[in-house]
Amino acid sequence: MTRFARVRNILRGLLTVIVFGMAVASAGADAPRCAPFAVTRQEPATPPDAPAGPFTIGSLNLAGKAQIGDALAAWTERRGIDVLLLQEVGHPSAGGEAFVAALSERLGFHAVYAPAYIVGDSHTQGLAIVSRYPLDGIRVLRLAYHQLRFKSRCRIALAATVVMANGSMSLVNVHLDTRINSKDRLAQLAPVLDALDGVDTSQLIGGDFNTMDVRWVRTMWPLLYVDRQTAAVRKRLAADGFHTPFGDTPGTIRFLHLPIRLDWLYLKQLTALDYGVDTVPLTDHRGVWTRMGFD
Repeated sequence: MTRFARVRNILRGLLTVIVFGMAVASAGADAPRCAPFAVTRQEPATPPDAPAGPFTIGSLNLAGKAQIGDALAAWTERRGIDVLLLQEVGHPSAGGEAFVAALSERLGFHAVYAPAYIVGDSHTQGLAIVSRYPLDGIRVLRLAYHQLRFKSRCRIALAATVVMANGSMSLVNVHLDTRINSKDRLAQLAPVLDALDGVDTSQLIGGDFNTMDVRWVRTMWPLLYVDRQTAAVRKRLAADGFHTPFGDTPGTIRFLHLPIRLDWLYLKQLTALDYGVDTVPLTDHRGVWTRMGFD
C-alpha cells in the first residue's frame, strides 16, 4: 500500500468514527428494555428437501427493516442458502416474531426466533435462525450487558443444532456490543465458547461481531487503530479451533467504501468451499455466506 493510500484510509477512518460518534450522540441516552427470555419456533407445513452434501450458511444484520423480506428471500435463493443467521430482526411497527414466521412460511424452512429487547410500544427485536434442516437443542445465551453512553442494548446469542442427513452441526448466532474494547468483547464471547466446549460435532459461530479496529474511551471517544479488535477475536477463536475464510474481503457495512468488517462466520471441523460478501437492499450491512462441507 502506498503512503498516499495509507493516509487516505486513515482520513476516511477518522471521518467514519466522527460521523459515527455524532450519530450516536444525536440519539441521546436511552435505557434498554430487555425482552422476556423466550423463544418461538416455526415448522414448515411440508418439510423441505434437505439433500446430503455441501451446504451454505449466510448471515445478515437486517438493521430492523420491516420491508426487507423480499430482498432477503431473493438473496437466499440466489446463493442457495440453507441456513440463515439473522440479527436485528424486528421493527417498532412489526416485531421480529411476526417477521420470522412470515419468512419461514415463504421459504418453507424451519425457524427459531429469540427476542433481545423491546422496540416501540410492544414489539421486539432479536436474533433468528432460519434453516432448511431441522433445528434441535435450541438455547438462548444471555451475554454481558454494557452500560454505554448511547444506545445501550441487551445482548444475547442464539444456539441450535442443525440436523442433517450426513451429520449434525452446532451453531451460534451472535450480535455483540458496539462501543466496547477487545477485553470486553472477548468476555462477551465467553458464554458462547463455554456453550460449545466439549461438543463433539462440527461447529460454527456467526453473526455481527461489531469488530471495529478502534479503542473506545468511556464508550464514546474513538482512538483509531489503537485496539485491533478483529485480530483479538480471530486469535481467541483460533485458540478453540475456529477459522474463517474472510479476511481480505469487502467491508460488511456500507459506509464511504471503507473496508469495515463487522460480520463474520467462524468454522470448526468444517471446510469452506466458497464464500463471499453481498450487498442486500435496504440494510446497511452486507450479507456474508460460506458454502462448506464437513471435514
